[in-house]
Amino acid sequence: MRKRIIVNSFGLAASIAAGIGLPAMAWAQAADDADAHGRTYADPAEILVTARKRVENVQDVSESVTVASGEAIETLQIVQPSDLTRIAPALTFRDNPIPTSSGFAVRGIGTSTFSSTVEQSVSTVVDGVVLGQPQSAASLIDIDRVEVLEGPQGLLFGKNASAGLVNIVTRSPQLGELAADASVTVGSDGEFRNSGMLNVPIGDKLAIRLVGFRNRTGGFIKNVFLNQDYNGEKNYGFRGKLLYEPSENVSLLISADYAKDTSVCCFSTARTLGTNANLANYFDLFDIVPGPDNRSVAAGAPFGTYPGAPLRVYKGVSGQLDVDLGGLELTSITAFRQNHYILDFDGDQTPLDRFDYNGGDYNYKQFSQELRLASPAGQTIEWLAGLYYFRSTNDVFYQAGGHLLGPPPTPLVVAVIETDFRSKSYAGFGSVTWNATDALRLRVGGRLTRDDLRARRVAYDLPGSLPGSSAIIGSVAGDTTETGETTNFSWKVTGEYDVTPDVMVYANAARGYKGPGLASSGIIAPGVDPIIRPEKVWAFDLGIKTSFLDNRATFNAALFYEDFTDFQTQIYDTSTNPPGFRTTNAGGLKTKGVQAQLSVRPARGLSLSANGIYVDAKYQDLDGLSCPYAWTVPVPTNGCRLVGTRPVIDASGNRLANAPKFKFNLAANYETPVSDGIDLLLSTDYSWRSAEQFSANGDPMTIQPAFGIWNGSIGVALGDGKFELRAFVRNLLDQDYVTLLAPNSADTSGGYAQYLSRYSDRQFGLTMRMRLGG
Repeated sequence: MRKRIIVNSFGLAASIAAGIGLPAMAWAQAADDADAHGRTYADPAEILVTARKRVENVQDVSESVTVASGEAIETLQIVQPSDLTRIAPALTFRDNPIPTSSGFAVRGIGTSTFSSTVEQSVSTVVDGVVLGQPQSAASLIDIDRVEVLEGPQGLLFGKNASAGLVNIVTRSPQLGELAADASVTVGSDGEFRNSGMLNVPIGDKLAIRLVGFRNRTGGFIKNVFLNQDYNGEKNYGFRGKLLYEPSENVSLLISADYAKDTSVCCFSTARTLGTNANLANYFDLFDIVPGPDNRSVAAGAPFGTYPGAPLRVYKGVSGQLDVDLGGLELTSITAFRQNHYILDFDGDQTPLDRFDYNGGDYNYKQFSQELRLASPAGQTIEWLAGLYYFRSTNDVFYQAGGHLLGPPPTPLVVAVIETDFRSKSYAGFGSVTWNATDALRLRVGGRLTRDDLRARRVAYDLPGSLPGSSAIIGSVAGDTTETGETTNFSWKVTGEYDVTPDVMVYANAARGYKGPGLASSGIIAPGVDPIIRPEKVWAFDLGIKTSFLDNRATFNAALFYEDFTDFQTQIYDTSTNPPGFRTTNAGGLKTKGVQAQLSVRPARGLSLSANGIYVDAKYQDLDGLSCPYAWTVPVPTNGCRLVGTRPVIDASGNRLANAPKFKFNLAANYETPVSDGIDLLLSTDYSWRSAEQFSANGDPMTIQPAFGIWNGSIGVALGDGKFELRAFVRNLLDQDYVTLLAPNSADTSGGYAQYLSRYSDRQFGLTMRMRLGG
């Protein structure tokens, strides 16, 4: 099925297009009319992806894939990875109070844990390099495209990816082309973003591309005790690429990047108040009213006690060599990355020095090497084979505690856990495609993976604190070393059939895998194995991909079923004093559903589409979770029972946390000339999701009701698109929502905390962009 398609990778139904006043005549323009970029709506550009390690038309890929072009990302004001949920209905983002632990979920499946030594089930790949810590993909600047692949993707993409993959491809240097791009965005919440790009050719075989960015936004959480604002953005970064093509058969691409983030986040506010009298006294003193509208805290040491907090630094370098060996394509990708965090915050959430030690120093390094050899495309038998090596080190210094009974001179009680975590992964992989006929293709692939872990944990009391302090985080003092090793064979079988030249049906069956991890911080209780077992999944997809209206429209749909065992998850454990979060394995979970994408380009300059998903995701075997507080007093109810003195519940059958049942995205983009050299730019998008439960135990206090967010922009382009001015509004209807509801760790007897997004309030802004060359 080799055809050209028209797809904006995101879009909106025609009803919304009518709602913004698109003229009826736009639907009846002649086919040879060109849009603002010189394309005719009957001759669209192909959407090319690398979902199978080959450059292919997205309509020829027998996978459920959502693609967003770099132009689309700029138009929709998508500025950070979490914003990608607006264009991919299967994608959600799991916010975490610890920013380095946030991550994506696909089809309801994703990893949410405070442990920095447990990787995500949804892998993030940037320019062919797997990120062991995906949060280092800090800013979406100068992007060529983003591909969201649903279902297990570990066969060809590095490691893990048991639930899906986000593949971010940045723009490469262009030979023989001098070009520059600069943009500035100002917004109503103190937002100020500026970025720049310079592409410089050096002769006809060498070019460099330099990118820089700086982001600032105002905080929306007020510390009324210190008169400070938190949860804004404050970061900057650089990226440089060098492309050298000494001949038609050889290409060398070297990349380097650096980003520094000193944003003060991620502060929650009190949604409800429990029985913590200390908190209640300070709330009364500073007129803080718990509830959905609460944007205030009263903290004496918001950044904790560890010097240098908050700090997040990401940097790396990679090299990709592509060689054409007379039809065989050899690819080598070598990469090194390093992340450094200093994180700490006021755990007691009061002006008192009671629990002001809660964080520390985190250092992560990774090295990876991938070698691939691919046969020529278009043969009866096509194949791809490769080797992969990944090594990471993660050194964590974590401390927790304070003057628990009050300010000095009360005794200091602080526990320390130092973790030295080493991980190695070796893999060999391959895929063979049999083009049986012009219409029928069969593909089989496998990956043999070996994972080795070594973890040393040293737990002790901070010098000067009371002996036995380590008990406050459910741990015991001592020096222990654990090792783990696993060998796994994962595989995938695919069948494709072209019913017509424009209609393909496909079926996939896969065995996915995610390697083991370590519960590096938080509760490490006696008798609890800190090694987190590997996660495995059976996955089945049945899909269809179609093009129609002379390739001006596409409709894709897929049915899916996934069955996970030993799913790696985080639970809230009330068996310790104070209670805390612990990473463990759930016995199993299942997710099934259907998703669909419709994209249409009915007229010159007009792109429409609608994407949606239904997900039914439930835990199958997850017993022993701590009960919601309200179900434990005065006696256990709602299925809670006592194990020793601990109230627990069987969560089997509960809906998966952070997995809304329905989600859809709509958007429209319209460009039309209004006079000589001036184009009108209109864009809008709407994202809706059903109610979302944030707790695995079914806590009725941690449910976010259904909500939708509507965004829009209007602008003008001058000089054939070289100058652009666009005004935008985010959350036009001023819809309130939270990104996480959880028991408040400082108010464990019935108090709940809420984590908010800056997009929870309506925002206005203006973007100015200038393009030269290219």
